[in-house]
Amino acid sequence: ISEPSTFEAISEPSTFASIQLAMQEHLPTDLKWMTVTLGSLIAIALAWAAWQTIFFHEDGKDAKGGVEGMSEIQLMFNIVKSVVGEGMLSLPAGIAGGTGLLAGSLMTVFFAALMGYTFSLMGRVCHVTGERSHKDCCAKVADPWLAQSMAVVLFVKTIFTCLAFAIVISESFARILRFCGVQGIMATSQAALLLMTFFVLIPLCMQKQLRILSYTSMIGCLGQVWVVFTMQIRYMDGSYIPGGQFYSTLRTQDQPNFTAGVIYWKTTVASFVLLGSLSTAFIAHYNAPKFYSQLQDASPEKFRKVVIGAFSFAMVIYLWIMAVGYLTFGTAAEGLILNNYSEKDMLMTTARFAISFAVVFAFPLGFTGLRDSMMSTFELGQEHFRSVTFGLLSVIICGACSFHDLGLANSLGGAVLGAMITLIFPAVLLFYAGRQSDSDSSEFGNFESTWAAAAVALAGVVLLVFGSIIVLMKKFFPEALHLPQ
Repeated sequence: ISEPSTFEAISEPSTFASIQLAMQEHLPTDLKWMTVTLGSLIAIALAWAAWQTIFFHEDGKDAKGGVEGMSEIQLMFNIVKSVVGEGMLSLPAGIAGGTGLLAGSLMTVFFAALMGYTFSLMGRVCHVTGERSHKDCCAKVADPWLAQSMAVVLFVKTIFTCLAFAIVISESFARILRFCGVQGIMATSQAALLLMTFFVLIPLCMQKQLRILSYTSMIGCLGQVWVVFTMQIRYMDGSYIPGGQFYSTLRTQDQPNFTAGVIYWKTTVASFVLLGSLSTAFIAHYNAPKFYSQLQDASPEKFRKVVIGAFSFAMVIYLWIMAVGYLTFGTAAEGLILNNYSEKDMLMTTARFAISFAVVFAFPLGFTGLRDSMMSTFELGQEHFRSVTFGLLSVIICGACSFHDLGLANSLGGAVLGAMITLIFPAVLLFYAGRQSDSDSSEFGNFESTWAAAAVALAGVVLLVFGSIIVLMKKFFPEALHLPQ
């Protein structure tokens, strides 16, 4: 007798064991209130941002460095776009792998709070030191070799980030071109990437002012919200449940599977995969000093308020997509959740278009971090801005045209360098900045600069080691994590 693959296992229990399971577990429709609540929070946030932008818009005031500063709303969109990327599409699979939905939600809240704190911390360090980069902040309070090490790590990490973005752009827009009927050499990933580079990426990457990029960040954020909104529609209208409009068009492995019901609090060894994903899901710290320096009338309090808003928005987006993706497909949720949806579903086709453009608009922010870290590492002045921009873009585009998957190096580098940038570096700067005799003693108390710094640094070391182990296990021992080989 074949095993039930959808709601049957919990809606029609035929044994005492299955009745007991139905009492302990839950139906996918039981948490509609949760998805609607999360979607409503996003809608309220967007409505508030629109209200502020339209009715309280101010002309850009000069920030540090003689550039026009960003308003709080503009900075918030830039931070959200830097944090939330295509990686959000893998989160439902982290829940489906064996982690209870509510347990996974608590993990997400924890990482959002921790990463938001260290991001805000970088603004406070910039305020105390009066500098505008990791390297300069560190050189002001610690040894030059440590400052140079930070610059090199940031440079390497942002190279991988931009390469990964470029590869996604090349593949996604090649699919879009083929969908639109383009054939031959113009439908290849290389041609698609070159077209996007000349007409979109170069103009955006040439911008010195993050204020200008905030408008494309807004569009990118709306695209990501649209993706989850379309998923919400399909969850609510039942198009993918047995008998639904698109259920019969799905491959067997993509059909919703709720054999054990919807799990709320369960954790398994596979939960480590979700932890590994969340540990790198809030990385945008390489741009934190520049974000602070280009905020209008920047102050630690103002920056902290913006960071809380941005990381809260990112957290709700993550919680929303985790919930709606898992509650639609259960344990069948794929590593890229949009792959679960039928190719005949035009609404979800618009979602695929939206996520592609969202990645395009994230690239300039990652590239800004790469360019700044290179100029900091090699101590290049602003007169080299154009040459560095074109040189780095050429290297990134050539690399993306040559490789279609960065493989283990990218995953392992993300785990190691990500932990250093998000936790270890801010903790080190907090420790040294709190001990400078000429620093603002009211900014960092003794407890924070000692014990809090030690706790954050320890968390960074744990995530560095833990994340590396998870990456290696996923690559070489997937069966240990109950992953498909």
